Amino acid sequence: MSEHQIIRIPCTDDGADPLVRRYAESHRETCAAQVLTYSWIPIGFLVALVGGIVGSRLAGEPEALTGASNQWMQLANQYAGNPWAMLVGMAAGAALVSLAGLVFKPRGIPATHEAWGGAIIAALVYLYLFDKLILLGVVTGLVCLVYALAIGFRLLALSAGGRLAPRAVDPQPEGEWPIYTVLVPLYREPEVASSILASLQRLDYPREKLDVKILLEADDPETLPALERAGIPEWIEVVIAPPAQPKTKPRACNHGLERARGEFLVIYDAEDRPDPDQLKQAVALFRASDAKVACLQAQLAYHNHDQNLLTQWFALEYNVWFRRYLSGLERLRVPIPLGGTSNHFRTEALRQLGGWDPFNVTEDCDLGVRLHVAGQRTRMLDSVTWEEANSRTGNWVRQRSRWLKGYLITHLVWWRRPLVLFAKLGPWGALGFTFSVFCVAALSALNLVLWVSSAIYLTLLGCDMARGYSLWELLSSRHPMAADPLTPDRWSWQILFTGPHEHHVLGGLSVVFFVAALCLLFGNLAFILTTVMYGRRPGQNGLVWPALLSPLYWVLISIAAWKAVWEMIVKPHYWQKTVHGLGTTKSEP
Repeated sequence: MSEHQIIRIPCTDDGADPLVRRYAESHRETCAAQVLTYSWIPIGFLVALVGGIVGSRLAGEPEALTGASNQWMQLANQYAGNPWAMLVGMAAGAALVSLAGLVFKPRGIPATHEAWGGAIIAALVYLYLFDKLILLGVVTGLVCLVYALAIGFRLLALSAGGRLAPRAVDPQPEGEWPIYTVLVPLYREPEVASSILASLQRLDYPREKLDVKILLEADDPETLPALERAGIPEWIEVVIAPPAQPKTKPRACNHGLERARGEFLVIYDAEDRPDPDQLKQAVALFRASDAKVACLQAQLAYHNHDQNLLTQWFALEYNVWFRRYLSGLERLRVPIPLGGTSNHFRTEALRQLGGWDPFNVTEDCDLGVRLHVAGQRTRMLDSVTWEEANSRTGNWVRQRSRWLKGYLITHLVWWRRPLVLFAKLGPWGALGFTFSVFCVAALSALNLVLWVSSAIYLTLLGCDMARGYSLWELLSSRHPMAADPLTPDRWSWQILFTGPHEHHVLGGLSVVFFVAALCLLFGNLAFILTTVMYGRRPGQNGLVWPALLSPLYWVLISIAAWKAVWEMIVKPHYWQKTVHGLGTTKSEP
């Protein structure tokens, strides 16, 4: 290998990465360098309390407490005894603080979420002190309602998906083939060095038109020697990123983009095995598409799907996601969260967007949103890149927690300016973005909570019914129902507040929440059905039983989601390294 094929990029005089600094300065309001301004959360909490008290007082005198002689309880009831006015006042206070955070930006970054976070904490504390049963009903009901809407959106996208642009039978450009840049970021992966070089050698594209750049980090002493031992062809260049922070894949890709010579550009991961004609198929679809189509997402699939149960679940998930769901998002005209590999771009359009956010650990999802906000479109490419599915549970959890953490971060940074987001995407696009990004991560975390609470409730409900109670009176009656005073009281709690002595507003909400809970139940059954229907791929057999057992996989996803939530708070930029090359080793039990 000649020395000119290795490019080492130096830091600036102060030890920083110049591309990172440039991106942070030009994309300050949507950059993930700072996710949350925590000092504004207590401000939102306090102002929400003040707004709630003002709202309660403006609503008039509350009902007098009976049997409460405590002076503090009487005082609290006087100032905060109108619950609905109190909650409306809290929302108004949060809106004011959120507006202030948008106008008076700390460090130039809007602080709009934080006020609402503080207000939600204040509302939960207030409802807990006011009526624990109402708190339980409102929280579980709202979660189930959002869950039901997200499930409906997912099923809508799945029903709309599955239609891809036809493959070109014999793709030939007008004139010569364009130069195509291929970026391959690697970090401490000597075990897959020879396999990625073999995959690149199999690409059916004129060698003189390939601009291949393997992207390494300065503190990786193992991968470059492994590549040299495998034999780096003359048409491949190695770019070594400067020893600076953050040490992430998007930062390395930005250095590759800075030196890209191709009209089009694609990213491949270390273990990727793309279809040999994928670049030609991408050129043909780009040339046949509108100029606003700036990105093509190829399908991803797993070649080791039958290694163990975990790889079977992972393969099912990818088949549904890439063969059906993403094409459904394309037809619905909402932002598409890109996969981390096999994204094909018009290089100039990517440069105009500034490349990738070096601080976002799921940079592909963020870039998919930025493409849509900029008026560009993403289409699905009917070509497959075969990857290696994680076969070890610990390694899988680390990878999935990073993905979900990035989804949460992407949602937070783009909702800093909600009015701008609505103006750019429209109400439908903003809603689709929320359901396809935030809900994927948030509801993954809530799954475990909902299923555990549902299992407990159904168990208690069954025990009560075995003792003679009817289902309807258990669902809709608050007070003890045992005729015999020696019989223990009921164990399950009320869900429907429709009795003559119940609050009419709470009663109406409880019906909505109850219907949402039923949608949650049947929606999960629908997910199992769609996994069985759409999780198949030609050549992948034996996936029906894993599809029926997929709720166990969702438990693993939920564990990874809670890990993601914790890491988003304590170390949002930490990149969980995924170990590749495990396909031939014995997997963990």
